[in-house]
Parts: sequence; structure tokens; C-alpha cells
Amino acid sequence: MRRPALGLLGANLWYIRQVISVLWQLIRPAALVLAAQGVFLALTVFRPGHHALHQMREAPPMWLSISFRIFWYGSVVGAPGVSLFDAVIYFFAAYCGVQRTRLIRTGVLTAAATSLVGFVVLFAAAAIVTPSLAVALFAKPFLFLILSAYLVVPLAYAVLVGVLAGNFSRWVAPHARRTTALPPA
Repeated sequence: MRRPALGLLGANLWYIRQVISVLWQLIRPAALVLAAQGVFLALTVFRPGHHALHQMREAPPMWLSISFRIFWYGSVVGAPGVSLFDAVIYFFAAYCGVQRTRLIRTGVLTAAATSLVGFVVLFAAAAIVTPSLAVALFAKPFLFLILSAYLVVPLAYAVLVGVLAGNFSRWVAPHARRTTALPPA
């Protein structure tokens, strides 16, 4: 219906804006929480001088190091976007998306979009806090490959959590449909 008035490109851009608008409405609460977490991580982890070598006489035992990492960040993996906290946020976004549309693919899409927003905010905040990180990407293009791995891992994690949340949501309320009661005749 929009194509005659807007032309092919205009109609496609209108459609993309509509999809992004609906998607943003679905992920907004979860995306804002991940954005706040990204800013917090950028201010605490990516501050200048944080990655400097520390003087340590001997390393702590491995079990203590792993226990601390799980307790502090909720993940053994040192990548952003793959903690237990992130899983809860992805699960919430996917669950809400499936409840609204009754489609598991919506849950997967909302979890992945939430992860993408969290990653973009984290990287943007880190680039503001430590501008040398952003400049290093252009000085050493190989870092784009590393950055893409840091993007793919959380996206895959979010997709997996989205599938789980979608199936859980469909299992919890398989027949929950909005029905309106007809007035008595």
C-alpha cells in the first residue's frame, strides 16, 4: 500500500522503520538494563590503566580464580554478554516477545536484538572512556576480527537462550489466548 506513494525504496525504508519500531517496543526494558550494564562495565573495566600489568608474586589457585569469576561475573568465559545476568535478561526479552506474538522466532529475534544493543552500548561506552581502543581498531584492522568474535559469541548465546525461553513460554501457557467474552444474546 505504501509503494505507490513512496516508491520502492521509500516503501522498503518505511517497512524497515516499522519493524525496528515494533522490535524496540518488545526489547526496550531488557535493552535498557543491558545498556546500563554496558556503561557500568565500560566505566569499571575499560578505564585507562586498568589493563596494566599488576605486580603479583604468585597466582591464586585455579579453583579460587574460577570461583571468583563465576561469583563476580556469573561466567567462566571472559567475554561480555555471556554471564548468568545476561542470560536472565535475554530470557526475559525472549519470554515477553513470545508471549506477545506466540512465535518462538520472535523470542529468538528479541534475545538477539537485546544482545546486539548491549554490545553496541558497551563498545560505544568503552570507546568514550578509552578512545585509544577505538583508534586501535583502525590502526590494526585485525582487531576487527577479534571484535567480531566478541559480537558473535554473545549473539549465539542470546539465540540459544531465546530458543529456550521461547519453548518455555510456549510450554507454560500453550492455550493462553486473549479471548473476549461475547455479551449474552
